[in-house]
Amino acid sequence: MKIVTIGTGMAAAEFVDVLRKEGSQDEIVMLGNEPFPPYSPCVIPFFLAGEPLTTVYWKGESFYRNKGVTALLDSAVAEVDAKRHRVRLSNGRTENYDRLFFATGARSWYPQPQWLETNGVFGFKTLTDMLAIDDYIREHATRRVVVFGGGFIGVDAALALWHRGLEVILVHRNTRLLSQMTDEDGGVFATRKLREITGIDVRLKTTVTDIDIRDGALRGVKMSNGDSVETTMLIVAIGVSPNSEPLVGNDRGVVVDETLRYDPHIYVAGDVAVTPHALTGEPAIYATYPNAMLQARTAVRHLLHGDATYNGSINTNVLKKHIDFPIISAGTFEGDPVTWQNQHLFRRVYLQNGKINGYQLIGDTRVSGYIYNLYCAQVRVDKIIAPILADNRGDSYYRSLMGFNQGQLG
Repeated sequence: MKIVTIGTGMAAAEFVDVLRKEGSQDEIVMLGNEPFPPYSPCVIPFFLAGEPLTTVYWKGESFYRNKGVTALLDSAVAEVDAKRHRVRLSNGRTENYDRLFFATGARSWYPQPQWLETNGVFGFKTLTDMLAIDDYIREHATRRVVVFGGGFIGVDAALALWHRGLEVILVHRNTRLLSQMTDEDGGVFATRKLREITGIDVRLKTTVTDIDIRDGALRGVKMSNGDSVETTMLIVAIGVSPNSEPLVGNDRGVVVDETLRYDPHIYVAGDVAVTPHALTGEPAIYATYPNAMLQARTAVRHLLHGDATYNGSINTNVLKKHIDFPIISAGTFEGDPVTWQNQHLFRRVYLQNGKINGYQLIGDTRVSGYIYNLYCAQVRVDKIIAPILADNRGDSYYRSLMGFNQGQLG
């Protein structure tokens, strides 16, 4: 049997790794649009912040050779012909398959794609982006950067470049940073603390509307509030779109069944897979590392043994990079809020019928594991949640095991 993966990212690498560990001797071909071994998107900002490049190759630089696969790199997939079991690459080559693992990930979305033709303007999604940014900083002795976009990727970019020593101006259209992984209060708290800790110049309720170009190179940006900033580097991190067009003809992701199959011969995983939420059943793309890993392992199990099903995804977001100030959230911010905070920490859960419907923990991780388990278990916590949120020793879970918390889980 010939197995082809479209994508060489974390889901595809885990899929191949587990196949081999399970004893598969099948022919495997991995197709990728970058010329690298599998790397971790979670880690590549650390390279930009100063870590060695080798740290991004999470399964080793010799992965393809070690796993006995054929890697066809540096060419994007143009089309999947599901009827003929054939993949066509942008360079004209075709590959047939018996089973296909479609894990193409997501790409950056740009409000003005033509800006990327300007020397000094970059995306912030791939290792290709990171290497280009690193080279540019070194060659031009860059001291100031404007980051356009204050969501997860934009804040990640701003923190990495701040850690490297650049002056960072972070421009975001919303009233607070990380507006999709926090509610209003939590986001305002997180924005204030990030400003205090780093000194990053955060410009809210603002967008980059135009760029100043001289001799093909960036010299400044113009903002919607009328401000202009001189800079030779702009990072655009507005959002992402799933790379689902080669299979389904649009960028809305690929809907799969409970075995992660699009059809009997195609498995789909990672940032392109539309799966149900494990607790609510709501179908969506839940683009996190744990979901991608579980999807890859489930696909292997089903391919080899035919008895695996995927029980759904959890939409947990964790930003814990470059500074000691983690921000964690999950679920939906609807219901009755229960909040605990002090000068340094903000913790809030939303309850529906006494159960956790969503939460955000800003500033530390001491109760994060316990809250996560209570959220996944969907037990009543309305009688015990307040002291758990107020726990600054990190022992609330163990106290509950000993029966020291007031109230009971139900």
